[in-house]
Amino acid sequence: MKINYKDIIQIIVISILLSFFRYFFLEDYPILKKSKLQEVDLDISELDSLYSFLDNLESPTVLNLELSKMLYDNNLVTFIDARDIESYNDGHILSSINIPYELIDQIVIDYDLKYLNELQEDFTIEIDIENSSLYMSLIDGQFYIGNSIDKIKNKSFQSKNFLIYCDGHGCSLSEDLGFYFYNELGIKGILIYEGGLPEWTEEGYPIKND
Repeated sequence: MKINYKDIIQIIVISILLSFFRYFFLEDYPILKKSKLQEVDLDISELDSLYSFLDNLESPTVLNLELSKMLYDNNLVTFIDARDIESYNDGHILSSINIPYELIDQIVIDYDLKYLNELQEDFTIEIDIENSSLYMSLIDGQFYIGNSIDKIKNKSFQSKNFLIYCDGHGCSLSEDLGFYFYNELGIKGILIYEGGLPEWTEEGYPIKND
């Protein structure tokens, strides 16, 4: 049997070209597509600059470790862990609250958050997530989330800006939760810390193991 090497080479070349086409143009391969997230790597050294940066957030934005730690040290954001409850209980960034992405759709339905948000009337509700609770509020058109009702009532800067993290690079839960907040609830103060818990832990920054 005579082997036609020319036909074989043509088939291989066509297969490779089709593979590249699928990877870069079809929706089935989002990992290679350009992220919708804005990235920021600013040299912000003054507190006023941090306030200004947060005040001008318009869409979910990626932060590096340095900026995430500065916001943490100055209590300017609420850290939200987007992982499941079990992972959160095994260890999390100290003072972060747990809003699992896998539960957010059910939380929004159970507490009528979309309806309440659309009314644009002030509200404050307590949300139970397993053995913990947090508060969500709409006050003067601004959305607040936190585990302290006092901070929300005082409309603290921390409780209206949210830095979401998960298990680091390769984990999409933080981005998924961030865009859910942004698209479904209209929350603008969304930051994504892509380094997540692994990078934070590696640097020796505060964590809690329950």
